[in-house]
Amino acid sequence: MTIKELFTAILEKTSAGEDTVLATIVAEIGSSPRSAGAHMLVGKNGRICGTIGGGTLEYQSIQLAQKFLEHQISRRKIYRLYANDEEDLGMLCGGDVEIFFQCIAGKDEKNISLIQEILATLDMDEDSWLFTDLTDPSDWSMRLYRAHNPPQGIDLSGHDLMALTRNKGVLVKTAGRCIYSEPINFAGKVFIFGAGHVAQALEPVLTTVGFRCVIFDNREEFVSRELFPTAYDVICGDYAGIRHQITIRSHDYIVIVTHAYDLAVLRQLIAVDCVYIGVIGSQGKIAAVKQQLHAEGVGEARLNKLNAPIGIKIRSETPEEIAISIAGEMILRRAESRQATRSSATLGIPENRTGFPADHGV
Repeated sequence: MTIKELFTAILEKTSAGEDTVLATIVAEIGSSPRSAGAHMLVGKNGRICGTIGGGTLEYQSIQLAQKFLEHQISRRKIYRLYANDEEDLGMLCGGDVEIFFQCIAGKDEKNISLIQEILATLDMDEDSWLFTDLTDPSDWSMRLYRAHNPPQGIDLSGHDLMALTRNKGVLVKTAGRCIYSEPINFAGKVFIFGAGHVAQALEPVLTTVGFRCVIFDNREEFVSRELFPTAYDVICGDYAGIRHQITIRSHDYIVIVTHAYDLAVLRQLIAVDCVYIGVIGSQGKIAAVKQQLHAEGVGEARLNKLNAPIGIKIRSETPEEIAISIAGEMILRRAESRQATRSSATLGIPENRTGFPADHGV
């Protein structure tokens, strides 16, 4: 379940006047079924969507969420996942998980406005996080933090924001406050050149893990919403003039799986400054392509940035397996890129701190 699907469900229930509880794993120690950022939405009749790991943990969490829903309260709870523990859940994971049970009141205009803002942010091309102040769980507050358009009066130090703006959900204690932060959106698009079987398997996988995919092909019958219903955009264009039809920026990704036009695409895009550029093909084909590009004047530094053959080496053969290998490589590259660019300059971090403002969010 994507973050967009989750908050779409929350908006639907909240707008209809239905109270819900959002159960979120905010921290884990040791082994656990799911990590921080796992969500489950619970209503009066039980689980609505999402999962925090299944099994006894999820069953007991649903029961507790329904009790909190009945009394309109929000709470944090730690579950110990050890056999023979005094709170033995019959799970052998060997770790602890902390879950925040967040009661969301139906028909509340502040809640609806915040959820709508979250959903709108998911369509923006920038890094963004959701900060939830859990200092007093019964009186939680939530707000968005957008890297390239930070809100005024964020009132957290640069050090604090560096800790909060991670690639994963984190629980940070600072200045007497406890804040849970979770990334909900990443800047950058993935331009997939070629709309064949690999692209059709790859796009939904990348979309599920937070990439925004644009499909580019010169065949009208392949560039369709029927084949790519979850793609950010689909473009039917001419491979001979890519740079005149799209703009690729430094935080974008390029995946070339055209087969027949791979070299033509590389000639135009090999020098583009981007996070990632990969091309499909056998070792022999890639060697020939690199040799041709080098003969045409492309330097070794550029050629060395090319991920080819594309994907992590997992002996993939089918389009679905190849999609997994490509997605794995891109997830790694995204994490490395974000780690390298997390600085006060790129995040617009102020140096003052007076505490997490209580007058923003819900």
